[in-house]
Amino acid sequence: MILLNAFKILGKLHFFIFILMLLSVTLNCKKNKDKIDSQWDDFFEFRKGDIPLIIVAPHGGDLKPNWIENRDCDGSVITKDLYTLDIAFQIENELVKMGYKPFIVFAKIHRIKLDLNRSLKTSHCEDDTSNELWQLFHDQIFTFRQEIIKNYDRGLLIDIHGHGHPIQRIELGYLLDSEKLNKLSRDESSIQHGETSINSLIENHPENKQLGDLIFGDNALGSLLSKNGFPTVPSSIERAPKYNEPFFSGGTNTKNYGSKYQSGVDAIQLELNRSGLRQDIEDRERFSKIFAKILIEYMKFHYSDIFPSN
Repeated sequence: MILLNAFKILGKLHFFIFILMLLSVTLNCKKNKDKIDSQWDDFFEFRKGDIPLIIVAPHGGDLKPNWIENRDCDGSVITKDLYTLDIAFQIENELVKMGYKPFIVFAKIHRIKLDLNRSLKTSHCEDDTSNELWQLFHDQIFTFRQEIIKNYDRGLLIDIHGHGHPIQRIELGYLLDSEKLNKLSRDESSIQHGETSINSLIENHPENKQLGDLIFGDNALGSLLSKNGFPTVPSSIERAPKYNEPFFSGGTNTKNYGSKYQSGVDAIQLELNRSGLRQDIEDRERFSKIFAKILIEYMKFHYSDIFPSN
C-alpha cells in the first residue's frame, strides 16, 4: 500500500514537471517568434498610399543578420545598390510634401543575405531561413497591387535599382532588351505592346498612345528625365543602347508585378547611374526632388482617367 501511494505521488510529480516543461517550451517558442517578428519589422518599410503608385527598393539595405547565411553560390550578385534606399526615402518625402502618398515597399536587409529581385528559389544559396522574409516582402507588394486594382483599376510600380555600367545614364526596364529596343526604334510596329511590362497602360491609355509614344515620345518617362538633366535610355534623345553596351531591361519584380502577364498595374525598372546622381548627397537630393515631380507629371498625363485630383 505504501509502495502504491509512493508510485501515485511520483506519477503526479512527473506530470507536474511535464506541464512545467511544456509551459517553458511554449513560452520560449513565443519569445523566439516575437523576436523574429520584431526583426522582420527592422528589415522592411511598408506604408499604404493614397495614389495608384507603388515604389519598391529591394537592394539598398545594410542589415546583415548572422542567422542568415551569406549568398556565396555561383552567379550571386552580393553588392548593394549604393544609396538607392536613401533616394527612395527622399522621393517618398518629396511626394508627401506635394500632397501625395505612394505605397512603399523598401528593404533594409543587405543583398549579400537575400536578393529580393529574384525568385524565392534563387534569392538565397540553399539557406531556407530567409524564405519567410522573402515571402513577407513579396506578399506586401502583391497586397498593395491588389488594393490599387480594387480602388483605381490600374496603376504603376517603380522598382528602384543602381547600376555600375560605365556609361553614366539612367536605364529604364520595360522588359525590352537592347535588341528589341533597337528593332522598335527602327520600326515602331515591330514589337507588340504585350511583350512589355506596361501592357495595361497602352491598352487603357486615355490619349490612345501607342508603344513607341510610351518609350520614345515627349511624355515618355525617359524623355522627361532626359529633359530635366538626367540622360536616360530609352528616351526621345537616346532611343536604344548600342548592341555592345550593357543594359538592364527589367528583373523579376518587373516581370511579376508589371502587366506583361497580368492586367492592372504596370511596372518600370529604374536603374540609376552612380556619377552625377547617386554618388554625392547634393545629386541625390536634386534627383529625388526632380523625379518626384516627374512622377506626378507622368501619372497625371498617362493615368489621367484614374489619378486622383489634388
